[in-house]
This record gives sequence, C-alpha cells and structure tokens, in this order.
Amino acid sequence: MGFGRSGTSLMGGILHQVGYYMGEELYPPRNTNPKGFFENAIINDINERILSKYDFGVMHNDAPTFKKIFSPYNPGTGQRWLTYITKDVDINTLDELSKNEIKKAISVEGYAYKDPRFNYTLGIWNRFVDTDTIYICVFRQPDIVVESVITECNTSDYLSNFYINREIAFKLWFNSYSHLLINLNSALLRRTVFVNYEQLLSGEALDLLSVKLDVNIDSSFVEPKLNRSKPGIGMPPEVSRLYNKLCGLAGYINNLK
Repeated sequence: MGFGRSGTSLMGGILHQVGYYMGEELYPPRNTNPKGFFENAIINDINERILSKYDFGVMHNDAPTFKKIFSPYNPGTGQRWLTYITKDVDINTLDELSKNEIKKAISVEGYAYKDPRFNYTLGIWNRFVDTDTIYICVFRQPDIVVESVITECNTSDYLSNFYINREIAFKLWFNSYSHLLINLNSALLRRTVFVNYEQLLSGEALDLLSVKLDVNIDSSFVEPKLNRSKPGIGMPPEVSRLYNKLCGLAGYINNLK
C-alpha cells in the first residue's frame, strides 16, 4: 500500500526477490521505474472497478473541468491511482465479479500484491483476506512524491490526456493516506508495518520486515543511485502533519519542520 511514486515498487521488488507471488505478467519496466513496477493488471483492474463508482465526476455534478479530457476528478481507465476521493467517502460497494476475483487472487499461496489503489480499497479486501495477513504501507516525503508524480504524468503515454498540477497532487497524497488510516482500526494497525522510503534505502526497515514476514530479506535489490527525485518547495500544513504522523508510525525520525 502507498500513494504512487512513494516507493511501493521498491518494496514490491524486495518482496518479489525473496519469492512472493505478485501476479502473472507483471508490468514491464519504464524509465521512471527501471527495475519494474511489480504490479499486474488483474489486481489493478479489480481496484479500478471498485473505485470507478466513486469518481468525483460520478458523485458530483460540479466536478472541475480542464482542457485535457481526464483529470483526478474524471479519471480514465488505469488512472485511478490518481483519483480524487475525499476522506469522508465510504468505499464499500463491491460487484460480484470483483468479489470472485478477489477470492481467486488471495487463494494463491505466498502472495504479496502491490497497488497504490489499496490505500482506498483496503476496507473491501480486508473482508476476505486471512487474519494473519500482514499489510505494508510505504510512504515518502510528500513534496518529493509530488514532483515525481508531475514527471510521471508528463512522460507516460497513458497519462498524456490527464490534467494535474502540484496543488491537486498534494490533495491526492493527503486523501490517499487519510483513507488508509481511516480503514485501519486498532486490530489492523497491529498488522500493518509502516515504512518510510528512506528506511528502505538505508536497509533499516528490512530487519523488521524479515521478522514480521518470517523470511530472510536482504538489501541486494535496493540501489540508492536510482533515487533521482528531488524535493519541491515545501508542502501544505495538513500534508506536513499527516506525513509527521506516518513517520511516527514508522519510527522514522523526520527532520523536516
């Protein structure tokens, strides 16, 4: 779990390397993720179907419009990791097809599925997964994430008709993690490992994950030189407060003011 461009692919690659099943036909690497995404279309499609019912433009008559066809308020297929859903929206609707596909996906032994959309759909998936399932939430300094999101939207073909700006991107980051924390009651919090991206780069989180998952995780997949994103120009106060809260949950010392 984790908002896009926050290190979820790095976490996915670490788990894939130690043998977890992440689905068939994983998406190939691109320039923005040279070692791969570790996502597959089946999981993405389940979450896309769930979230399509909660598109801002579906639920509101006054959705903002822009020169480009798609936006977080009116996302197209495959774009809902950048959907705009306020934290007060209860995501609880599940069609029969998605229900059956979730059950099939989690029937595989030793799975570790990755999708930024899980921040929104966790409450639905949690109805079906075993109670000993471990959740991993990856997050990263929000202004760095926003700059990376802007780059992704400017360079990826499937986002060429998608409008976004930095102000909206910060809102998406805030909405995404707010939804996740709302879904995590006290019992689920005890099963969730929060990891700052920097804790993956340094290897600090790997020992904890090895114990939690009962596997031997090493740092050989981690290549700090691939960390190419730079901080932006600060972040809104509500974003900063939420980031600080996530850092506390991860036991990460945040030196940002």
